[in-house]
Amino acid sequence: MRQWIAIWVGRLVGWLSRWTGRGGSSYPGVIARRIDPAILTRQARRLRRGALLITGTNGKTTTAAMLRHLMQQGGFQVVANQAGANLIAGITATFVQFRGLADWALLETDEATMPRASQEIEPAAILVTNFFRDQLDRYGELSTTVQYVRRGIENMGPRGQLVLNADDPQVAFLGHARSDVVYYGFTGVPETSPDQGYEAVDARFCPACGHPLTYRVRYYAHLGDYFCEACGWQRPEATVGVEFWDRTSRIARVRVGDVRQEIPWRLPGLYNLYNEAAALAAGWALGMEAQAMAEHLASFSAAFGRMEWLQIGHRDIWLALVKNPVGFDQVLRTVAEESQPMDVLIVINDRYADGRDVSWLWDVDFERWVPQMPVRQWWVSGIRAWDMAVRLKYAGVTPRAVRVVESPAAAMAAAVSEGEGPLFVLPTYTAMLEVRQYLTAQGHVRHFREG
Repeated sequence: MRQWIAIWVGRLVGWLSRWTGRGGSSYPGVIARRIDPAILTRQARRLRRGALLITGTNGKTTTAAMLRHLMQQGGFQVVANQAGANLIAGITATFVQFRGLADWALLETDEATMPRASQEIEPAAILVTNFFRDQLDRYGELSTTVQYVRRGIENMGPRGQLVLNADDPQVAFLGHARSDVVYYGFTGVPETSPDQGYEAVDARFCPACGHPLTYRVRYYAHLGDYFCEACGWQRPEATVGVEFWDRTSRIARVRVGDVRQEIPWRLPGLYNLYNEAAALAAGWALGMEAQAMAEHLASFSAAFGRMEWLQIGHRDIWLALVKNPVGFDQVLRTVAEESQPMDVLIVINDRYADGRDVSWLWDVDFERWVPQMPVRQWWVSGIRAWDMAVRLKYAGVTPRAVRVVESPAAAMAAAVSEGEGPLFVLPTYTAMLEVRQYLTAQGHVRHFREG
């Protein structure tokens, strides 16, 4: 009876929250857990096949969206927190509001939530994308984040399946001494010398013995092919390896197990190719065939705000979330590959979900990318708009090329109407929600809960 009441009251709270326009994707979970503290465990046990938790600093939402698309195209019934509510209340709300039975649950999971989520859900598999410094005021140093995820893996139990990024030393080491690991990564030749790496490197030392790592090749930040000269630990062999990629044709070749398959490079940016590899690895670990997954990728579209494309009038608009130095660098790298003149709108907030401390903006390598970007007009907005304007000034952007409009909605309206060519909108998390709210109100996009 308690479980039944928790579900229906949670659904009513969710309906009221949406009806009043308050959003509140986590509220149903908060209420349901108060009525029945075991509601998440009870609902997870109803899954026909099990749950997959997807965690890591960058790429969770896009990887989850890709894998959800692959599985739904493969005929599976999937429950997923596609609204991005990845704390324990939001995950609970996902189950409470889902009607019917599902084969799989694909759950984007906050790193700090991993121990509790894994304990309550008992997942069949866990996928870890990468570890970068992110929101130090919330997570602390990177080692703390790694320990959260490690505890989540320990709670999974010995029969669970791990899917890990082989190119990230701290992620790869999570699979040390385990036999149930599917690794993914890059095995092809990079486009630039590893000596030209520029981003912050958050994993300089061997996680086994603490000696500095040596890289044979580095794709970006600390992702690459590495080894330790002191203890001999090295990058594990990738079960799913990206062997070739071409930016012009937007085609990549991937080895999945023993099968080599061409796949479409669906979203711009090398980091998005990592997300594709992660989705393929997880799908393969759960029993999907490589050829079928490659065919299904051709019809995938971006998760909201993750290099999402839309057209307003004659203008192409790209939305790309930015939340930490490495992720911002990769977005700027992708934008810099555009050859035609463009406008750029950066929206920076400092609410809890964004991280209160915005000093991380000074770790983004604007000095490298700004000279390569054919930007006609820079726009800055959000709570910390003036901080961002100062950062651009120190990166060499002349003040007359920067327009500050603190309201994200007003900035979007002006940037769309007054410019020409592509407009790249780069918001932090809560700023992205404000931008999407404006676009939804104007009828340019559907609400993210509608797909």
